[in-house]
Amino acid sequence: MASVIEDIKERLDLAGFLRGYLEVRPAGKNFKALCPFHKEKTPSFMISPDRQIWHCFGCGEGGDIFRFLMKYENLEFYEALKILAEKAGVELKKVSPAEQREFGVLYDINQTAAEFFRENLLRSEPACRYVVSRGISEETSNDFNLGFAPPGFEDLTVFLINKGFDVRDLSRSGMIIRNERGKYFDRFRGRLMFPLLNSFGKTVGFSGRILPQFDNGETAKYLNSPETPIFSKSRVIYGFSRAKEAIRESGFVLLVEGQMDVVMAHQDGAKNTVGTSGTALTRDHLKTLKRYSDKLVLCFDNDFAGRQATERSIDAAHEADFEVCVLDIEKSAPAGKKIKDPADFAVEAPGLLKEAALKAEPAMEYYFDVYSAAGGSITEKKNGLRGILGKIIKVSSPIEREYWLKKLSERSGVKEETLIEEMYRVPSSGETGGGRAGEEKTVEKLSRKELIAERILAIFTLKEEFREELEKRKDYLPSRYLAVYNCIVSGAKPADSETAKIFDLVCLRAGLEEKDKKELIGEFGDLLRYLEIEFLSEEAAKQGAFIRKEESEDREGSSEQIRRFQEIAAKINELKRKNVPKKPNL
Repeated sequence: MASVIEDIKERLDLAGFLRGYLEVRPAGKNFKALCPFHKEKTPSFMISPDRQIWHCFGCGEGGDIFRFLMKYENLEFYEALKILAEKAGVELKKVSPAEQREFGVLYDINQTAAEFFRENLLRSEPACRYVVSRGISEETSNDFNLGFAPPGFEDLTVFLINKGFDVRDLSRSGMIIRNERGKYFDRFRGRLMFPLLNSFGKTVGFSGRILPQFDNGETAKYLNSPETPIFSKSRVIYGFSRAKEAIRESGFVLLVEGQMDVVMAHQDGAKNTVGTSGTALTRDHLKTLKRYSDKLVLCFDNDFAGRQATERSIDAAHEADFEVCVLDIEKSAPAGKKIKDPADFAVEAPGLLKEAALKAEPAMEYYFDVYSAAGGSITEKKNGLRGILGKIIKVSSPIEREYWLKKLSERSGVKEETLIEEMYRVPSSGETGGGRAGEEKTVEKLSRKELIAERILAIFTLKEEFREELEKRKDYLPSRYLAVYNCIVSGAKPADSETAKIFDLVCLRAGLEEKDKKELIGEFGDLLRYLEIEFLSEEAAKQGAFIRKEESEDREGSSEQIRRFQEIAAKINELKRKNVPKKPNL
């Protein structure tokens, strides 16, 4: 596996690859860009073509081409591997049979199953009649690769085994189930099948809607694939691979609940529509959508469950700093039309969904109506206002919070100051964004001394004439940074991975420098002074601790130790009194 990964990295130019995602500018031997993983106005995202690595000095994220693709596109490693291998022209046959079976075969099983379901739909008159009855055109059915899972218990199982797949892999894919007696049978039976695709259009799972003639009243209306190594319901967004460009063009995402809603919305011209497949909107979903638009228009079913899902989604999206609007399909429907979901809207009022989405009301206005802030008894009014305030406090932007507090004050007649005071008394309802525990990377924090050392070495790589000054104070550097200094001076390779990592970061950081020589000389001198202060402060702390220990044991500290402590303290004060124009920008 290692040789395959290295082969891919050798064939693909990291800077060239990242140009497809970022506006990349030269920075000496390196390149820089605005970081896509946090908000910034000054570039701190550095790219090294020589070392094929990237690192952001703003948020601490970094890695190679695999790490970038996985984080940016929200992918598992094997998904990124397949995509980059295809780009690099590397055959994944080099991957061991065990590794191929672990991941690659699951993609093959899902794709083969999708073809099986599609063929069965075209052969099944009852399934075709149901598709037509829902208003789905032949073109739309083809575009979304809709299929039909026949009602037999082993139809797909037998088909896939005959195609050469191992029954154990079929079980891992979630397409078949093993009962207590050890017998295998199809998970999906008698259902209209919607293939679930990842961001790159690869089939990773399915959602099946039971056909009316097979519904015995005890069967779930919708059934989804289970979690597998290539499918996670918290990551996959139905219709997203088809909607990406339309989202960019329209400037917003139209988010609905079910697959049928997505299919019918696309057929009706709202190509920027995606669906959560009946699951809660998660942080992973929002991260994916955020890359294409900051605006979210929610259009969920017009029932109690739909309204609950709307509230949860608004709160999660507000916390992720989205502009959120709500499309109320009941209000937007033509007079006399009773509509319960977006799919019905597309059928009953063709051509209007796209237009109605443009007129969707801000989510907070929706809350103003839902919680009925004005009118009623004082208790009702108080509870209503508390409900809205509990939503306003979830809004990420302070500017937006202030705007809605002002609006709420105007609407309710309660002073803004009073609303703010009440808002911070409202109990927190906790996080609503979903997602998996521990999914965020913890960025290791450097000490002040390490930050100063990193900055000194970055400038040193640009200006070799600083060597004489640094040589005098090199022993003040932390041990790892001293090792990096020796590598820079000697041209030797770092002896271990930790030193190599610091060496790479130092070389990347050098690309952030845009100062002339005079400015660099001044800053370099300041940094050396700060480094010496940090070193001496540590020494003073050690001497002080020893002296205090001696005193606590009723013993006098040695006069040599006390003298040394006083000398260090005097030297620190002298360094601090020197004319340092400003603190170093670490």
